[in-house]
Parts: sequence; structure tokens; C-alpha cells
Amino acid sequence: MKKVAQPPRSYADIIRRSFTSLLLTIGLIIVLTVSVTLTIDQLVRAQEQAARLSANLQVTQVSNFQDWLTVNRGSGLNSHNTFILIKNTNGSTTSLLPNGKNPTLAGSWQVPFTHLIYIKKMGLYFSETLTAGNKTYLLYIGMHVLLGNLHVLIAVLIIAIGLSLLIGLLFVRRLANRISQPTIELAHAAQQAAANPEVTQPKLPQPTEPVEINQLAKDFNQLLAAQNDRLRHERQFISDASHELRTPIATIRGNIKLIERHSAKHPEVIPESLGFIDQESLRMQHLIENLLHLSRADRATVDLQALDVATLAQGVVNHYQPLVSQPLTFDGPDHPAMALGDTDMLHQILTALLDNAHKYSPDDQGITVTVAQAENTVTLAVADHGRGISAADRQHIFERFYRVDTSRSNQVEGSGLGLSIVAQLVQLNQGQIAVTANQPQGTVFTVTLQAAPQS
Repeated sequence: MKKVAQPPRSYADIIRRSFTSLLLTIGLIIVLTVSVTLTIDQLVRAQEQAARLSANLQVTQVSNFQDWLTVNRGSGLNSHNTFILIKNTNGSTTSLLPNGKNPTLAGSWQVPFTHLIYIKKMGLYFSETLTAGNKTYLLYIGMHVLLGNLHVLIAVLIIAIGLSLLIGLLFVRRLANRISQPTIELAHAAQQAAANPEVTQPKLPQPTEPVEINQLAKDFNQLLAAQNDRLRHERQFISDASHELRTPIATIRGNIKLIERHSAKHPEVIPESLGFIDQESLRMQHLIENLLHLSRADRATVDLQALDVATLAQGVVNHYQPLVSQPLTFDGPDHPAMALGDTDMLHQILTALLDNAHKYSPDDQGITVTVAQAENTVTLAVADHGRGISAADRQHIFERFYRVDTSRSNQVEGSGLGLSIVAQLVQLNQGQIAVTANQPQGTVFTVTLQAAPQS
């Protein structure tokens, strides 16, 4: 049979049910504790009275009701709820009751592990067998006081628990409303924020208490801030990519129109226009390739391996030197500098940093690649002696499409995506990248990687 799922409960339902269960449990524990305590106390008293009666019977032999009253007074027993049965030597039984009747023990029920016995139509009694002389006495002490006290106690506790439940449920309702109000307000604000995900979301209300809701609102606001920042970057990225693609497309279309209109009378414009078309199409190709690199890097997962950064950097410098006019210098340790990383990505990172240094450095100024090893890290630095980057620009240098000098951006090839790709690749390698000023002039890009554990 399929189990029916219960509907979700509110704060008030959960607190009300928990409070009711707690109060009933406490009431039950109190009833059991007091009942057991009273019962044990009454049993101990009955045991003491039976011991005193046994001592009196050793002195005074009981054969009639008057003797029984005399012995009873000396033992402190109440003759109205106490009786005794005497087993004679001839096998007969003498009953000593206040009304002179014989008790019917047939159908009586003995409480396990106790001296308590329930006699039909008479109630609960404490039973004890006493021997004095040649007679055996069966003593029965009534537990009527105990039962009366228990009845009063249970009635009082039921009334008290009922009143507590009534008052408590009213209190619980107010408490639940007070606790749930910040959560409801936070949920409504989150629903309004989620209704239009394309718009920058405002901050959610942050109540001071309860502390858990305050922390939840703070976490939501951090999540919203990250979402807003991501949304802003995506919009900026789309805008910048559209702008960067618009320029080469416009140039290509313009030169095609020029060829269509004037190629017949001025055939000399054809080679020049084809050159512009080729240049701008190549620029557009590089831009699209860089966008693909960024898209792949956003979704990439890397299995980091131990590799020698010094050997890798030395090989990249040797391969890159014939392609540039600036002299390249490598400075690294004599021993392997082992770090955790991906060989292809680190090769791409260093090549991109060398491209950047080459574009912004004079032809007669050298570029230095340095590898250094510390206790837990390995650093890879590329230093140039170009015009440098201001402190304000360093904060945005790794943003997509960001160009340091917009007035000279057309003079230097590039789309403004190279350093963004470098930053993304460094992050995938669980490293960090920083940019600082080089003295007396220039820029230093430093990549910090985790050192590989020694085997």
C-alpha cells in the first residue's frame, strides 16, 4: 500500500506539536515519579507497621476481635482498613474484621514483585505473613489512602496539564508568528527578486534576529551580489564583444562596397581593399578564438600533475626568442621547481604573458622570465620595461575587453581578452596571478602555483 505523503508543516504546527509532546511527556514523568514515590513510601510504612505487629504478637496471643484491637493499637494500624486471618493448628481460619465478615480471597490478584494484592470488592491491600507461637497470621493493610492520594494527584495533574496546554498553545501561536515573520518577509522579498532574474536585484531585508535568519539573509545577499556582478559582467561582455566584432565587420563591408563601386575604373583599390579585408577577418578570427578559449575555460576541469616549471619556462623562452625583437632572459633554479599544474595551460599562460610584454615593450628593452621556489609555492614571473600600468588600471587589467590605454588601443594589436584568459587558466590551476610595477619602469606579472608534494 502506497504511503500517503503528509503536507509540509508551518512553524506554528511544528512548534505546537513539539510543545504538546513535551508537556505531555513531562506530565507523564511527573505522574509516574510521584506515584512510584508515594507507593514506595506507603509500602515502607506498611512494612514497618507489620514488623511492630509481629513483635506485639510474640507477646500477646490474638484469638478474638478484642485482642486484635488491643494489638492493633500498639502497632499503629488503622482497624477500619486492616484485617487479619489466623490459621489455626487444626487447619481452620479465623477472620478478624471490623464487621465480623469473612473476606473472599478467591479471584484476588497479586501485584508481581510486591506485597500488594487486589481483593475483589475490597480494594488494594498490603499483605504480610507473620508467625507467632504456633499460629500463622495473614495480615492485610488497606492501601485506600494511597489510592485516594493517587486519584487526587492524577486529577490535579490532568487539570494542570490541560490549563498549561491551553495557555501554552496561545503562547506558541504568538511565538510561531514572531519567529516566522522574518522568514516570511525574506521569502516574499526573494520571490520578488526571482520574478525578474534579468534585472539587477536589490538587497533582501536582513532582520537582526533570529540569528539564523540574519545569517540566511546575509548569505542570500552575498549570493545576490555575486549574481548581480555576474550579470553585469555578462552584459558588459556582450556589449564589448558586439563592439569588437562590429569594427572588423564594418571594415570588411566597407571595403567590399568600395570594390563593387570603384574596381572597374580604379582597379588599384582592389589589392588595398583585399588587404584590409584579410587583416580585419584575421582580427575577427582571433577574437572569436579567444572567446571560445574563455567559454571552454569557464567549463573546464583540470587534473593537476606534478611538473618542473623551470624546465617548461626555459623551453618556452627558447622557442619564443626567434619570434620577437626584444632580448629574453631566463632566471631559474639549478634544480627542478616542481609544482602542481597542467603543462599545456601553463605553456599557454607563459606564452600569453610574453605576448603582452612584447606588445607593450620597446624593441631594445629586454624581457625577463623568472622561476623561484619557496617552501609551499613556485612562482613564475614575467617582467618587462615597457610604459607600465597605473595602480588604478591594475585593478581591472584581468577584466574582459579591458584596454589600459584606449587612445592607443588601435595601435597595439589585441582584443583585450588575453589577460582574462590567463587569469582564468591560472584559477583552473589553483594558482594566483598578480601584477606589480617594475623598477625603474615596466610591469611584472607573477603567477603563484602550489608546490608539488615531495615523493
